[in-house]
This record gives sequence, structure tokens and C-alpha cells, in this order.
Amino acid sequence: MKLKTLTIAALLGMAATTVQAVPVQWTTASGGNGHWYELSSTSATWQDAFAAANSMSYLGMPGYLATITSAEENTFVATLAGAEAWLGGSDEAVEGTWRWMNGPEAGKAFIFTSWAPNGEPNNTGIGEDYLHTNHAGQFGKWNDYGAPNSPAISYKYVIEYGVPEPATLSLMGLALAGLAAARRRKQ
Repeated sequence: MKLKTLTIAALLGMAATTVQAVPVQWTTASGGNGHWYELSSTSATWQDAFAAANSMSYLGMPGYLATITSAEENTFVATLAGAEAWLGGSDEAVEGTWRWMNGPEAGKAFIFTSWAPNGEPNNTGIGEDYLHTNHAGQFGKWNDYGAPNSPAISYKYVIEYGVPEPATLSLMGLALAGLAAARRRKQ
């Protein structure tokens, strides 16, 4: 009996640790972009967060580390994160040139920024190449942090789900055209 109780307790404990938050939409009605956002339930290095976010999808939309393109989106994401969290920016390729590394903005230089007022980004120490928000308790303020060889730096991360990839849209368009043609033939 004791073994059965322990087994059930262990299974419940595992289930509790794997529960993910439900993505929330920043609706166009509220001034948003219609994308969905989710705070990870676990902490990870930037590299692991990047890989995990890019392997996810929601409602047919690809996941990626959040990319921030406006003050309003920054406020929405910072509120969702609540504490320090990784975002999808990096200057690892060219020091000082910050780009979005994934999502629809992949490869594009930052247009909007919200760097912390204490001289960020500052590339302190052995190099800081990855973007995170809510730096040192400063709501919505960004910091460069974590070098590629600093595996101990872990935060939760914000996953953004945007519009379906172009290939998905093309397939959806073909399917709709096929349905329309089939409907015309029946008439």
C-alpha cells in the first residue's frame, strides 16, 4: 500500500512540474498584433530557450523567442514575464549589432529598444550576447546577458506564436481553392 501511495505521489509530482501555462493573445482589439505569448514554466539558458521555443507551435503557428517591435508590445511581454526572462535578440554574430534571431523579424536589426538606463547594453565581463527583459527588477528594461560559454545563466523565457509560416499559408490557400472548385463542380 505504501509503495502504491508513493507511486501515485511521484506521478502527481511529475505531472505538476510539466504543466505549461496557456498562451495568451495580445488582441488587435486591445491595440495588439494578434499574436499569442506564453511564459515558459521552466528556466533555461538562452540557447536552450531558443531551441525549445523554436520547436513549439500553437494553433498551427510556429513558436519562437519573443521579438519586441513597439513600446506597447514591450509592456505586454514584460507584464506576462513578471520577472527577468529571455527574449529572441542577440549580438553574438557581430558585437554591438543587435538582431532578432527568430520569428518574422529574424535577422532584422532592432528598431524599438528598451535598454536599462545604466549603460545597457554594456557587454560586461566575458561578453554578454543575449537579450532579457525586466533587468534587475526594472519593469520592461532590457539587458545584455549570458555568454555562449556561460551555461549556468538560466531564466524563464517568453514564447511568441505569430502568423503561420508562408508555407502553411500557401497550403491553406491551396486547400481553400480546392474546396471552392469542388463546390462549383457539385453545383
